[in-house]
Amino acid sequence: MKSAGYVVLFTIAGCSQGVCRSVGSALSPAPSPSASAVGTVEVPTVEVPTVVEVQVADGREREALDEQIAPLRKGGRHLIAEPPNDAEEAAYVTWITAAGVAAQNRQPPPAAPPGFALRAIPGRELWVLSEDDSRRRGAAAVVLRIGAAAPLIVEAPHTFFDQGTLPIALAIFEAQRARALIVNTSHRYGGGPKPRNAVGDDEGEGTGGASADDTAAETQATGDGARAAGSGRAGSGGAAGVGGSDGVLGAGGGARGDILAARERLAAALAFADVAHAERSFFLSAHRALLQSFPGMPAVQLHGFQDSSAPASAIASAVGHGANLERLLAPLRAVVSDGKVLAYSADINKLGGVTNVQARWSRQMGAPFYHLELSRALRDKLVTDEDLRRRFAAAFAGLVAGKGQEETRPGLPP
Repeated sequence: MKSAGYVVLFTIAGCSQGVCRSVGSALSPAPSPSASAVGTVEVPTVEVPTVVEVQVADGREREALDEQIAPLRKGGRHLIAEPPNDAEEAAYVTWITAAGVAAQNRQPPPAAPPGFALRAIPGRELWVLSEDDSRRRGAAAVVLRIGAAAPLIVEAPHTFFDQGTLPIALAIFEAQRARALIVNTSHRYGGGPKPRNAVGDDEGEGTGGASADDTAAETQATGDGARAAGSGRAGSGGAAGVGGSDGVLGAGGGARGDILAARERLAAALAFADVAHAERSFFLSAHRALLQSFPGMPAVQLHGFQDSSAPASAIASAVGHGANLERLLAPLRAVVSDGKVLAYSADINKLGGVTNVQARWSRQMGAPFYHLELSRALRDKLVTDEDLRRRFAAAFAGLVAGKGQEETRPGLPP
């Protein structure tokens, strides 16, 4: 139950009914376009709690979060993420950084920059930071836990493409009472299959067909998700039309040039769509901002691969100051008893996330980063088997307890 003081704080910050939008007087002006793209802000020195009261996850928080995130992902299967410009990135980073500190210290939430909103989940000490309804650009969703929390950031950058990673990420976030969660809200390839020239070393799982959690996201709020998705398929639909009619339209003189131009535009757009590899995205900005709020905080990022891509159920890798892969490998191997959990690059030389941009920034900012690839078979089991999912989510406790431990196994290159 919220206290009267808590409600007053929301009112002061320019929030109503649990939603905080842009209010000019709540924060200092956003940095000018000439400001650094990263957007550095003054962060007060605060002690990050390393011990959090252990609670049994009952799934209710996960359900509440899923209900809030679903509308933000609606239509995202056919949406290509748009990157921020310099001014937008600076303002966004400032907002996320300030919100992280405010959440930890139970302070009023900061005002959102134009196009974004902060929502408080009723009955939960959680904030959801995302783009508002004025413009959809695949800007990701950030969840912050208010008050005491475990020093852990959970990330799921390919929830449409790597099916099942969203419910698994939500389970880990709840079980560990993690500080933050970052989820993508647009498809890795705009709803299409993996392009031949796609960046990244992973195999990927998605083939364009919607999974159960994707379908729920499409239909959650209004029930007309299919129509919304169909009307928003500008990027991937154009690609399909181009590829399927090249030979016919090529004889029409200028039509072939139009096709090639359309392909070039799509390729340029897709360069920013894969938020785990794009050099600029709101997802990456959120990752960097949270590391400004919580220096040295571990992050774990979930991915998926086809069963035929590797003889394993899971492949884990780690990088950055304080990373200790053994703290993750041993618990996972105890849970995934009917499959192999391999370490990159000691056990296998693929699916190690070597081109992952969040991994690179974690390393540069002195924080541990864990990259975890899950087979399709294991993801399916984790989605349907509640007991297995509970034990799997509990296996990440070592990352929290091991904060500050030195890296003991080779991981990702810079």
